[in-house]
Amino acid sequence: MPTNELITVLPEAILTAAATAVMLLAAFLKRTRETWCAATALLGLAAAMVSLVWQLPPQEPAFNDMIRVDAFSIFFHLLFLATAGLIVLSAASYLRQERLPAGEFYALLLFATVGMGLMASSNDLVLSFIGLEISSLSSYVLAGFRRDAATSSESALKYFLLGSFATAFLLYGIALTYGALGTTRLTAIQAILRGGVNPVTAGNSAGNALAILEPVAAQGGRAVPAALLALAIGLLFVGLAFKISAAPFQVWTPDVYQGAPTPVTAFLSTGSKAAAFALFLRIFFVALDSEIYPWPALLWVSGVLSMFVGNLAALWQTNLKRLLAYSSIAHAGYMLAAFTANSADGVAAVMFYLVAYTLMNLGAFVVITHLGSQGERYVEISDYNGLGYRSPLLAGCLSIFLLSLIGIPLTAGFLGKFYAFRAAVQADLIGLAVLGVLNSAIASYYYLRILVAMYMTAPDEGVREMPVEPVPRALRWVLGVCAAGTLLLGVLPQPVLNFAVRAAQLLRGQ
Repeated sequence: MPTNELITVLPEAILTAAATAVMLLAAFLKRTRETWCAATALLGLAAAMVSLVWQLPPQEPAFNDMIRVDAFSIFFHLLFLATAGLIVLSAASYLRQERLPAGEFYALLLFATVGMGLMASSNDLVLSFIGLEISSLSSYVLAGFRRDAATSSESALKYFLLGSFATAFLLYGIALTYGALGTTRLTAIQAILRGGVNPVTAGNSAGNALAILEPVAAQGGRAVPAALLALAIGLLFVGLAFKISAAPFQVWTPDVYQGAPTPVTAFLSTGSKAAAFALFLRIFFVALDSEIYPWPALLWVSGVLSMFVGNLAALWQTNLKRLLAYSSIAHAGYMLAAFTANSADGVAAVMFYLVAYTLMNLGAFVVITHLGSQGERYVEISDYNGLGYRSPLLAGCLSIFLLSLIGIPLTAGFLGKFYAFRAAVQADLIGLAVLGVLNSAIASYYYLRILVAMYMTAPDEGVREMPVEPVPRALRWVLGVCAAGTLLLGVLPQPVLNFAVRAAQLLRGQ
């Protein structure tokens, strides 16, 4: 393998080796294997992060231009690896408490991260699908990891069945795209739709099958089979909207988030969502010309539906995991509002929002993981009555995350929403921005319910007897990183935002 091609997949190769090592340690070690498995997983994630230094642009396209290493892919690799590392640290105590096999958990987590990395750097629809399946198959197993819990098995089954159905839509969309354009390369699709480049030289090797497309370039792309490609775009949208939990394809989210082990729910709501958005941005922002096919209209409708469905449904929830599931749907709507702008600033706003959302949402789920106790018995809002007096540390951290989810100034969530709505306003989507602000006001009610329970409601008799276990050192580190990151991004966003803006500006111009 040429050196440049090895470098483009170096993080994925390291993670695959680490996952294999974890499985071997779990199989042959009898004592302290949980510790060794966790340490190996963290070492693999750290090595993969260090390997990104060798990927610094510019890098030549590799594997027949199927993989592109650029600022966009590096940004998301950093986000995926950091998220997986925090999940490893926060899951150790949960796995011991629930007596779950740590080796299998960490191996599946690493394999899921491999697929997410491929999704972020893929320049080909087929490779994107392969990365998505690697990530999804691992996630299906993780969702049902508590094998003795009926809710976890139900969660995995629903996720698998509905996920497979959505994947079929995506695969049919890829097939129809190839049928309409004769290629699955994103940059080749971009060139064909814009016109001016012969599709035979646009990075594909379809050969004689492209002969019928030669007039397309000469006519500025208008001779592409319009109905076929429009159907393909619609199917691609359905498959990706399912993965990001956007309405009206969000029905799986509450049940899966509630039934899955809480660390897995944290991973699905942060890392998996970020990977799906990375693929969404790659396909739609890079390849598909909105001047020819007005796909932003799809995003506009889905964004509005996601905000209203997520926030209105969350108002009635008493289970915290289910409440945050509907909250995740609403936040997908906020990000779609920025994406609908179809601009570099809009893409950068989505990328910044994903970082902010990962910090605050992951931190909230870490608190829920620790307080849930064995069997996840304490996940109702009423269980948090008086938590501010029983555990000021956990209540304080959860308060920071909830205030950021609301969008209170000086938190990352506020700037995430500000940049998202600003991108919409700059694209003359005033109505969409107004609806987003209105939904933020609606969302404040159910987040404030939790704060009221923690600080202004006396605990019930049963809750008063429930001891709050000391927070393990690893969880303290995770909570510290999430809380500090949430506050730091709220007052010093420029390093992350500048990185996102630069990556977005280079993305379409490749």
